[in-house]
Amino acid sequence: MNYHQILALIAVLTGNAGDDFATLKSGGADPKAPIAQILCPRPLPANENEGKTVFCGTVQVPEDHAKPDGKKIPLQFSILKSWSQYPEPDPLVYLQGGPGGSAIDQIPLLARTFEPWRKTRDVVFWDQRSAGLSGQSVKCFNALAVNAAKIAKKNYTTTDISGSNKDSNTVADCLKEIEAAGIDIAKYNTFENAKDVRTITKALGYQTYNLYGISYGTKLALETMRVAPEGIRSVIIDGVAPPWVKLYETLTLKIGEAIENVVVQCKADESCNKTYPDLDKIIIETLHMAKAGKVMHQGKPVDTLTIFRPFDERNEKYGNLSMTPYIPAFIYELYRGKEMPTVDMLVSRNFVMPMPGDDDVSAASASLPKEQRELLSTLADNAAIAQRVQKSNENVMEELRDAVDVSTNYGPVATLFDQELEKALLAKKVSDPASVEKILTDYVALQTTQASKEALTAFVKAQVAGEAQTRLLALIDGMSAKELSASFAIIKRDAAKSEADFFGNMYLFNYACQEDIPFNTYEGYKKYTASAKYPYIGDAYDPLAQMVFGSCMSFKPQQRDNWQVPVVSDIPTLSIGGLYDSQTPASWAKVAVEKLSNAQVFLIPEAGHGAVSYQPCVADMGVAFINNPQRKLSDDCAKSIKIDWHIPDWAKAAK
Repeated sequence: MNYHQILALIAVLTGNAGDDFATLKSGGADPKAPIAQILCPRPLPANENEGKTVFCGTVQVPEDHAKPDGKKIPLQFSILKSWSQYPEPDPLVYLQGGPGGSAIDQIPLLARTFEPWRKTRDVVFWDQRSAGLSGQSVKCFNALAVNAAKIAKKNYTTTDISGSNKDSNTVADCLKEIEAAGIDIAKYNTFENAKDVRTITKALGYQTYNLYGISYGTKLALETMRVAPEGIRSVIIDGVAPPWVKLYETLTLKIGEAIENVVVQCKADESCNKTYPDLDKIIIETLHMAKAGKVMHQGKPVDTLTIFRPFDERNEKYGNLSMTPYIPAFIYELYRGKEMPTVDMLVSRNFVMPMPGDDDVSAASASLPKEQRELLSTLADNAAIAQRVQKSNENVMEELRDAVDVSTNYGPVATLFDQELEKALLAKKVSDPASVEKILTDYVALQTTQASKEALTAFVKAQVAGEAQTRLLALIDGMSAKELSASFAIIKRDAAKSEADFFGNMYLFNYACQEDIPFNTYEGYKKYTASAKYPYIGDAYDPLAQMVFGSCMSFKPQQRDNWQVPVVSDIPTLSIGGLYDSQTPASWAKVAVEKLSNAQVFLIPEAGHGAVSYQPCVADMGVAFINNPQRKLSDDCAKSIKIDWHIPDWAKAAK
């Protein structure tokens, strides 16, 4: 941080920063969708000042948009304010993937990803209905309490494709409780989400806006273009999942296509093709050999799942060096069964290529004159220092925000009570592991309990003894009404963290099972998988298919009008596919635009799911498009990305 940023922070802390979000703080631009300010989730980037550059809140939207005056549900949103004093009036609205993923919990990641757009406009995002921090409307608190131990251990996948139960069916229990509470879960779908887009943008004061969807967010963007196009100026879909594809029957297409893209890219490169000829045939033969137990590494058989790993897992490594250049050598070494330096390297690193560092700088500059190498070494040292300073700034800002929370939002007694309670419960778990389940059950149950000293006292007396109990009871007795409320807010916050994984799956099932599974079958999945070019893909994906189709047995399918019909629109659209995306096949970027008359499509090498997170030129392309949606873009981004294929010593000797 520089001195200007520090002074701006002081202005925020002292209440002298002006009122950049005055309309939102006073309830928003639309009284039918009222807004309330809330604390942003931690951590926040060091250069963000809450209430000045970033604003978090809730907006009330109709549960059923056909009944605008009926029941309302709160959705949590955030605005990253443009850095410009003269921002464009139309923000970039990011639609999160999943379905069911939280955008609000990822403010630091999204701030980095969409930083290029903040030069000219605000960036807006929210947690959709039945998703992330907005999922409170469809939580099953009693089922959570009863199954708290299983949820904490991530042991809640309860139904396989045969329909047999394992222990108790947590998903089914949750659905029963939601239904009994009078919540119409059928309204938590993509159609209603699309209607939310316009409701929220108007409530935030934006008349026009631009969409950027990734993964499920692309499905939502396309549906918004279909059912609620008012105000949309332009659309970017990145890592595309069109609603009309049979997503769950074609689960294996994404890995098959990711493999095929490596084959095509290697064949197009003279050096790679010469070193690794007929790569597709070698991959297939190696898979057959592995299935027969004939592929060995360090004296142990290599299974087919290990062979799929580099194709699949390179998609998950944001910021790390790419595995793509090493894949042909990896396959050939397994096939040959001789020297295996590439296999040794990837396996020893658990298929994670490191972040670039000093060694990479040294290797890249090895052929330069000594004086230039020394200067580059100094630059590398400076880069390392800058990273440490940035991390230090982030840590200091978190401490400062924690101090503000203690003094302003929670109070010292509530904070001390939380710290002492955690210490006491951890000590008890060490001495009495059998009590863990009871502690979790009772603690999770507190999140729905009316805030009262009696409820906290009962919990402490039931779970803590001795001096720790005495200290905790004294703290409860000394709490003000505000601190008592803050203690229960802390409990809800901590309980939500332990439940996040379960509800991430639950929210995904809510959409997949109601909207997509009616058009997909497990039999269709098996048939499609059997026809795959690369064999044994079912070994990798069948467990996932069984979990999804099995868990969906607890849901009531909701047939959707036009869900399987391509969207027709003339809204300017930029469709992007990453060539090593193993979550949504790159080819779906083309499928999505077949009825979009004003669309452009680009496939990006060395990019996974959400190409903007992998290649900086994707952001350059996206900014240019949003600034002028009628501009015809070149393919310079894709052409600028080169793969330096790895040629190990054994291959060089063979030449």
